[in-house]
Amino acid sequence: MTMPGVGDRRVTVVIVSYGGGELVAHCLELLAKHTNVGYRVIVVDSASPDGTGQWLADNLTDTHLAGGEVLRLNENLGFGAGCNLGVRHADTEFVCFLNADVEVTDGWLDPLVEFLDTHEYAAAVAPVMLNADGTVQEAGSVIGGDGWCRAHDAEVSLFPREVDYASAACLLVRRNAFHAAGGFSPEYEIAYFEDVDLAMSMRERGLTTWLQPASRVTHARHGSSSSARATELMRLNHGTFRRRWPDELARRAPVVGLDEHPHRHWWLRDHLAPYRVLLIDDRVPQADRGRGDPRTMAVVDAWRAADPRARVTFFAASPERAEEYAPALRAKGIEVVSGVEDAAAWSTGRAGLYDVIVAFRPHNFIGLGERIAAAQPQAVRVYDSEALFHRRPEQHFTRTDDHDRRRHFAVEADRLRQQEVRAFTWADVAVCVSEEEARWARSVAPSTQVHVACYPAAVPDDVPDDVPGWDGRHGIVFFGGFDDTPGTPNEFAVLELAGHVLPGLRERHPELDLRVVGADPSPAVKALAGQHIQVLGKVPNPRPVLSSALLHVVPMHYGAGVKIKFVDSMAAGLPFVTTAVGAEGLHLGRLARHLVGNSPAEIVERCDTLLRDRPLWTDVQGELLAICREHFSVAAFDKQMTGVLADCGIAP
Repeated sequence: MTMPGVGDRRVTVVIVSYGGGELVAHCLELLAKHTNVGYRVIVVDSASPDGTGQWLADNLTDTHLAGGEVLRLNENLGFGAGCNLGVRHADTEFVCFLNADVEVTDGWLDPLVEFLDTHEYAAAVAPVMLNADGTVQEAGSVIGGDGWCRAHDAEVSLFPREVDYASAACLLVRRNAFHAAGGFSPEYEIAYFEDVDLAMSMRERGLTTWLQPASRVTHARHGSSSSARATELMRLNHGTFRRRWPDELARRAPVVGLDEHPHRHWWLRDHLAPYRVLLIDDRVPQADRGRGDPRTMAVVDAWRAADPRARVTFFAASPERAEEYAPALRAKGIEVVSGVEDAAAWSTGRAGLYDVIVAFRPHNFIGLGERIAAAQPQAVRVYDSEALFHRRPEQHFTRTDDHDRRRHFAVEADRLRQQEVRAFTWADVAVCVSEEEARWARSVAPSTQVHVACYPAAVPDDVPDDVPGWDGRHGIVFFGGFDDTPGTPNEFAVLELAGHVLPGLRERHPELDLRVVGADPSPAVKALAGQHIQVLGKVPNPRPVLSSALLHVVPMHYGAGVKIKFVDSMAAGLPFVTTAVGAEGLHLGRLARHLVGNSPAEIVERCDTLLRDRPLWTDVQGELLAICREHFSVAAFDKQMTGVLADCGIAP
């Protein structure tokens, strides 16, 4: 047991015992072994018939109980009364109710204390309780209108969230919140429903109960009484609970019959949320791999940050890397669903649940959005375009002379254009990344509210104090993901850079080197590696590379929307040279004459000028940082997303 000084103790662990002396002893051993947070123990023994109270009294000097306290009662007053007595003897900020049949695990208490420290609106928090075989026994519970409760036991519910109630078999509570709610009601007999009633009493006063899956314990369930006796005790108090909360229960669906009506289960789970939003994409965002995913993650974060009590569900069509990237989303309180084979049936199982549905990109709208939305007619429909995808085959069309390929690209452009018109028309609210694309969207869907929300970059306030200037920088860099696939826009761009731009630049700057940064480089990109070209691939953080280069060069001819690689470049104080396609939506204005070239020769000239003219390079750096602050900062993005949410009926 961790036993720091009295002033360092933050938690009082209250255990109520009635028999089961071996369980109590084992519980105390595990508590001492696995608890890192400073704590003391109060054991309330309700006249145990097996000598447990005497054992506790005889072992006060044992390591497990040093500094603890044993309160021995002359009769069995029950769980609630015993806990109330224990709390009256507590003097710490937090109180943890713990059943003797709960086995705590290493570091179990740290995530619970941290959660209450960082979530001031939470009054209580519980771990996930596991069965002995490691399966989920309870991840919070719902309270039905019939007064019965149902524990969540599905993996999909394992993310931090507000719950109807969590079992006091293991529950960390703010001591002042417990007192504000009046403690456990004395109206209940011996055991069961006192903790359900406590959660209701706290919520009535605006005091919420949460689940924190980062903490897990094992619960033997009814360790000191038989299952038959437990059922008897539950039924005894069921009537009392229904009598105490008739109005609240009248607003809920019954627990009985949830298996036949699954949508009721999800409504009960999520009904506490002020709103429920469903985000639909083809994969869980892989924000460190490019491909537009950093922006997707920023949008997801904006929906999450709008209200910590809101329910945000991310539906990924593909399970691609879900096991790798979903845990980070769940830790933020976002439900992640991936790899569902029948999206329409899944949505029907949650019929009428969501207040807002957001579909990212046209293929997700066509493949998923429409089918999912059919069972959510009440939801505000949002289409987040990311880019106008029909423009990419149009660009290929203009750059090829082959008749068959031109026909292919024309057909593909028309197909995507029709999909995007359909998506913008379907939506009540739409989001584009540039004003140029928003104008097109408004022209094809005049009744849709179209917003611009691009991408947030952390841009510093000062130059050169917070951003390296010319000194200490060297070479040029290419930055962008590749998907390990031939023929991507970034592969085309870097091959043109290496084959048609870099040779001309090296004639004028013989020592110039190129670093290629981006996840999953294709075989052709990897083959570029040589004496003057480093293919770094995916790096943990591209900012140090961008902050050490003199120029970011991307001769991009295929793509649509704002290329966020250039926003990251601006934020790092790194001037770039690109094409008109790459510069779209970046608000370059008069800077374009220094930064935009549409042929390899023009790009060589733009780069050469900036590499020779230090004052010009410094001026460009300053102006790019100013553009980034005005249009692409975190504050600008937050303001843009606030407008989107407001049109969805969600107040900031």
